[in-house]
Amino acid sequence: MTGFLDRLLHADKPQPLDVDTAAAMLSTTPGLLREFERSYHANVLDRREAPTGPLGPDAKTVVESRSGHELSDAALSLDARIVRELLSDTGVIRFDGERLTTIPALAPVPEKYVTEADVNALQPGERPQLAGELIHRQIDTVNYPLLLDMWRRAADPKRSARQRHEAYGMFRTGLDLLDLDPVMYRMLDLNPASMDHWLPKLVEANTGRGFFRIPRTTIAKVPMTLLQLSRVDYESLTDATLDVADRWAQAAFSLDPDGSYFLKTGTYSSKYDYRNAHVAGPHEVLQIGEYLLYIQSQAVGMAGPLNEPAMYGVSTTNEFVVREHIPDRLGLPTIYMGLPLRCEYRCFIDCDTGELLGIHPYWDPKVMNHRFRDWPDSDNPHMRHDAVTYAMREPSLMREYEATKSLVAAHVKELLPGLELAGQWSLDVMRDGDEYWLIDMAPAERSAYYGQTVPKGKRRPMMENWIPELEGKH
Repeated sequence: MTGFLDRLLHADKPQPLDVDTAAAMLSTTPGLLREFERSYHANVLDRREAPTGPLGPDAKTVVESRSGHELSDAALSLDARIVRELLSDTGVIRFDGERLTTIPALAPVPEKYVTEADVNALQPGERPQLAGELIHRQIDTVNYPLLLDMWRRAADPKRSARQRHEAYGMFRTGLDLLDLDPVMYRMLDLNPASMDHWLPKLVEANTGRGFFRIPRTTIAKVPMTLLQLSRVDYESLTDATLDVADRWAQAAFSLDPDGSYFLKTGTYSSKYDYRNAHVAGPHEVLQIGEYLLYIQSQAVGMAGPLNEPAMYGVSTTNEFVVREHIPDRLGLPTIYMGLPLRCEYRCFIDCDTGELLGIHPYWDPKVMNHRFRDWPDSDNPHMRHDAVTYAMREPSLMREYEATKSLVAAHVKELLPGLELAGQWSLDVMRDGDEYWLIDMAPAERSAYYGQTVPKGKRRPMMENWIPELEGKH
């Protein structure tokens, strides 16, 4: 048994098992399948020195490595003051499964803010790197004039298409990477892909209908001084800083220590390493602030020059999001370090015309098999595991998709007249048993399968506006 599992999970072993052969054997031998999963967890996924996933070190491992912030009473007292300041600058949108509530601020504005002198009175290792009016930047400069210049160049019809494209890329990359200032923070508000833009509209359109469900969700607008910490080296953050992030999250999201949650930012879930996205139990729930900050730091890094290819957009948000975790009741195979392989549907919709433009399987066989079998990291034990579990699940997954896609499409069409959004969008649906969940939206042209699914003659890219209305402008 051990030799079989080694040959399966480790392609560098003598005579490694072919993925399809292994999948066929596991499909017909339940005891071997159980041992395969047990061995994967014990020897790969849950090891202290586990192989990293495709995104690098996962949040669970990184956060746990710094677990337990031993701080003095003076540091804890100052952290508590800073959290109150941050909460006074934190607005939230809460959806409890039935009603949507908007709270502009979670605390009153303090009479007196924490100063640099207050911070410097502590020992160096106990100094928090933020407060309501204190920001920790890499370079003390204002970046928005540079970004505005890039945006103007991107929109200048006198420039060539190549020049406009390059300027647009520099604008978007800079917005994701550079140290924040108040104007840049306002620019982030204008991203239509952020959840606070589309979730309230989706909830309204779905209210009173019995087919789709939407997970309980809290969206918090992250204060600029806290969000800025995702743009510096995560390893440079002090224990006091991480303590502030955790305490802020406990208050902002009204967390239940015994809860089970799905974490994301306003634009990015990092579910492709599920250890980033799913937290459960008191120990992990107390660290949700660190998880969220690390996830956003990962997203910022994806826009940087060290990421190949560099991808802007995943960190273009000033929101952190905590959602209810929807447990897998069917015991399905998992991919991506623990994500249940449920049937999901990507629907493309036109909210201006009220039209369903197309529907596509989210876990497309061609895309998934290429991902797990052909990428440079295909020898990684995580990817070997996922190649096998996807091969086992693919036939039933595709039968399930084909049998239910017309039903999903019909109910999506019924939503469209009440969905007061502009432009074309992708709308993701997840099936869990007999329940169907609306789980995500994004501008259509930025979504996978757009080219394969939406007829060329019906494609209309969304108009973008990144220039905020500023007070005092005439």
